[in-house]
Amino acid sequence: MKFSRIGLSLVAVLAASVAFGQAWSDAYNAGLKSAKSLKWGEAREAFVRAASLRAEDYSGSTKLPGPATERRFWRNGAPYSPNFAAAYCGLKLTNEITSDADKTALLKQVAGEFEALVAKGQDSRETYYFLSMAYSNLRDVAKQQELETKYQGKNGKFDWKVDGEFFTQEDKAALGQLTGNTDVINSNGGTTTTTIGDAGPARVMADKYALLIGNSESRVEGMKVPFAASDVLFLREKLVQYAGYGQANIDVISNAGAAQMKASAEAFAQRVTNGATVFLFFSGGGSNLDGKDFLAGIDAKSSTDSASMYSKGDFYKLFVSKGCKIFAFFQVSRPVVAGRYFGLETPMVGSIAQTQATIPNGSVYSVVRNGQEVGLFSDAIGGVLGEFRSNQVPITEFGWRVFDWMRGGRNGDSGTGSQQVMTLPVIVNMLSDERF
Repeated sequence: MKFSRIGLSLVAVLAASVAFGQAWSDAYNAGLKSAKSLKWGEAREAFVRAASLRAEDYSGSTKLPGPATERRFWRNGAPYSPNFAAAYCGLKLTNEITSDADKTALLKQVAGEFEALVAKGQDSRETYYFLSMAYSNLRDVAKQQELETKYQGKNGKFDWKVDGEFFTQEDKAALGQLTGNTDVINSNGGTTTTTIGDAGPARVMADKYALLIGNSESRVEGMKVPFAASDVLFLREKLVQYAGYGQANIDVISNAGAAQMKASAEAFAQRVTNGATVFLFFSGGGSNLDGKDFLAGIDAKSSTDSASMYSKGDFYKLFVSKGCKIFAFFQVSRPVVAGRYFGLETPMVGSIAQTQATIPNGSVYSVVRNGQEVGLFSDAIGGVLGEFRSNQVPITEFGWRVFDWMRGGRNGDSGTGSQQVMTLPVIVNMLSDERF
């Protein structure tokens, strides 16, 4: 009788254990099913439920109950990632929310969830990538830059694995560009690898430099470009990855006043070698005053406040004086006021190619890529750099390719049509196929 009671107790404990395991596993599987159907709200709830039953994410495989001679693993060795999955689904869900207040609230919550994973030492490329995306959509450039510094400090050492079965195909491709392929841990006990073309970086050229300025916080009506500061971080990544620009040769200026822009540009110019190639990108407000183009600082009080603006001509002179080849790109809305508009000033001295994001009287717009708001012009520049994958990009052909990208959209979808039409490069004192 005593043995029977002990046996019954063991059976009861085993049954309870099996039921508990079945509960978190069922909740997780429900999350996977909903995510694959793009039902992000349902998927997030299911993953949260799985985490309430088995709290911590686990990078390794989960052994299932059974005899030692027949080792069995949950989903054939896939990681258990309910907290990461819930945060990911929350990030995807923000794309469906129309209320700015509700969207911001969820983005902050999702960012906090990813931050908690990093704080636990669960460092994976995927966590950094999607946390950066959340910061970008919150327009929190300071945190985005801080996270990027931490990411670079890892030196590619990311040992934590996450379950990637619920990623969208677009996200798998984007993640693949970080390493050259996408290794997704799946339920078949291995990885599914998707190669993303020749994703290796172009050879770095020591005489190539880039200065990227993004001013999102303009107070002047018609000059605000909300995505400007995050766009310069986006372009820095593309220049390094695809175009042969070294990290040390790229300076990024975000949300700067006129004095800071001037000081930063002068400090940058001092490092640039004579005869170098210089890639300049400015996103923000601009004006043409008395025939001269000006880049507006975030301290500008009006579209005619030249005291809080930086002269484009003075900007160019820093590099013309050193015999540099200048490739300038301006993501600036161009309203026509009294017959004048930004970009009307054409340089006469120096070797310069300048391209505008929109035609006169046009405005700049954005598109959402992988859940991140990106300027249409910046998106096209980054996309076409990815197509060339070269440290010698011919400017005129590049201009046409960017033009076609903006007209037709990425891979032929989401084309902007006539919403925003860029100008082709205006070239002064250089060949039409000059390389940058």
